[in-house]
Amino acid sequence: MKIASEYLTGSPMSTDLQRSVEKERVDYFNESTGSLSDKLNSFSRFISRQNFAKFICYYEILKMTKDVSGSIIECGAYFGNAMMAYANLAAAFEPYNYQCKIVGFDTFEGDLGVSEKDKVNPYLKRENKDYLAKSYEDLTRAISIYDKDRPLNHMKKIELVKGDLCETAQVYVEANPSLSVRVLQLSVNLYKPTKAALDAFYPRVSKGGIVIVHGINYAAVGATQALIETVGDFNKIKLRTFDFYPNIVYFIV
Repeated sequence: MKIASEYLTGSPMSTDLQRSVEKERVDYFNESTGSLSDKLNSFSRFISRQNFAKFICYYEILKMTKDVSGSIIECGAYFGNAMMAYANLAAAFEPYNYQCKIVGFDTFEGDLGVSEKDKVNPYLKRENKDYLAKSYEDLTRAISIYDKDRPLNHMKKIELVKGDLCETAQVYVEANPSLSVRVLQLSVNLYKPTKAALDAFYPRVSKGGIVIVHGINYAAVGATQALIETVGDFNKIKLRTFDFYPNIVYFIV
């Protein structure tokens, strides 16, 4: 059975079974008991085990870096799941840590700059426009609502940066000379934007901070190469993962 496009998860790694189950979740959300407010307040009824596990990863990352000064930089904001998770967790656990901003970078036009280094992946074909999310205005609205319900809401907490990381990353650093980085999350999968982000932000990661690269040792061949070129051989760092969500690979600086 062909599943309509609105039930696709966005990832080219998704299986037909996952898409079918996603359709069931969407149908269940639309048909289940309770108002929309009731559903939002019982979100665990509707999200997948994978997304629930991913949320726990963000909590663990925030907890591991609770005493590290700096901002949380997410490269590949997509529909804002990680960005808003970090923001809400920070508001809950660190309500007065105004120095920690959450900064989301994205083209909002899908992946750009697929190179030859990305095309050697034996598991996954990378193409421009993968992970397309025209979500800039929508996320701007989400941030506006978030700001109305948190302490110190007169101070900016979340920033969105629109454009190609190969152009925006270094510009952001130059425009924010006092920047230090607590968490650098690289979710863009591709060599060029990952390398540009590492070149710009890695020197700003505080000792004890965390660098995350999705898909190491499996799906992100180009991003892996960018990490090696910037950080060096993997025996110089300890790559870690979570046993309940291995796609998030990280190391502590």
